[in-house]
Amino acid sequence: MKKFIFGISALVMLFAASCDSGSSNGNAIDISGKTKQEVFMLHAWELSSWNDSSSQDNYSNIDACMKDDFYNFISTSQVEINRGAQKCDPSDPATEKFAWNMASPDDTKVTLFNYSWDIASLTGEQIVLRRKYLYNFGGTTEYIYSKVVLKKH
Repeated sequence: MKKFIFGISALVMLFAASCDSGSSNGNAIDISGKTKQEVFMLHAWELSSWNDSSSQDNYSNIDACMKDDFYNFISTSQVEINRGAQKCDPSDPATEKFAWNMASPDDTKVTLFNYSWDIASLTGEQIVLRRKYLYNFGGTTEYIYSKVVLKKH
């Protein structure tokens, strides 16, 4: 369960820069006039970074079988995970659908994998998500911070 939560956290936060040769503003994908929800649905995304409260990038700690997954926001309510060549379990399906949502198309929050995330930044190439939550460490409850960066696949 811990691997799943970390994997999902990493997935949601990781978006790094990529190029679109057809655009006119320094090869960046023009998202002017698009809602945040539409930007999520522009193309497939992949996890590129995941930081926790330590501020260290934990991407290297993510199982290799999750690093090659990519995500398609196929509607305003469903995201499809496409498993890459490496599967964590050979019996895992090639794709799997999960719910996601935003209260409004330009909301500053997104719910993904049953967690609420703040949209820290959003471009046509990268989405940065953050969340703050309470975690119990052996009887001591502390706030944990997660940051996930998704990049254009």
